[in-house]
Amino acid sequence: MCDIIWCKKEVGGKVCDVVNYLDPYCFWNWEGKVGCAGCGAVYYIHMIQGHMYEGPIEKAGEKPDILPLYADKPNDGYDCYMPGVEGRTRPFECLPRAVYLGHADMRKFSIRGHPVRGWRPQPPAGGVAGAYGFFWDIEKLSPDVWAEYQEKIKKGEAKDW
Repeated sequence: MCDIIWCKKEVGGKVCDVVNYLDPYCFWNWEGKVGCAGCGAVYYIHMIQGHMYEGPIEKAGEKPDILPLYADKPNDGYDCYMPGVEGRTRPFECLPRAVYLGHADMRKFSIRGHPVRGWRPQPPAGGVAGAYGFFWDIEKLSPDVWAEYQEKIKKGEAKDW
């Protein structure tokens, strides 16, 4: 669900009649100026928790802070402005940030500094999904993790429960 600004500004003797859709992702708690995708009119709005607190108030001669993601003309055969039309709508930028792309982080130690059994790569001796049963001889199965764990104990980084 999103809020809209239905522009009724008269431009060149004709009403703009464009519905500008304000998606909640960008406009949830937002205050600023939005440009109309049809005529370029600028409207001030203040949204709190997805509800229009103030506006839309026309601000003639000012630059918009943001453009709508999508706009259409429902009374004119449903002509529309899709996302990313230069000067009318902004591009769709709901992609994950670079931090969320790529491979998972390898975790060898828990938040308390103790070794965890889920780190990769597991040695082939572990069987399917590292199923070691109830006994996990970390010193023998992964000497590098064991050495790192001993260093954490010496430094006091491995905490008790």
